[in-house]
Amino acid sequence: MNVALRPETQRLLDERLQTGRYSSAADVVHAALVALGELEDLKLDDEAMDAIDRAEDQIDRGECRDWADVREQVRAKFLSK
Repeated sequence: MNVALRPETQRLLDERLQTGRYSSAADVVHAALVALGELEDLKLDDEAMDAIDRAEDQIDRGECRDWADVREQVRAKFLSK
């Protein structure tokens, strides 16, 4: 089968081939389709969706902390010696 690729798609394909991880364009396409199938099958369960809803409610109520502050606290606790 022959497929016409847009220039940006051909560039992405060429970049993958240049890594040496794939021996042919068909291998790259196969890997991409497998990965796409896995992504399409990913779904959040009810527990995860409930946690997201609770987090959004906390944000709406102002019960959140600035990421920069949290990052610095984590660094201080785990990276300082």
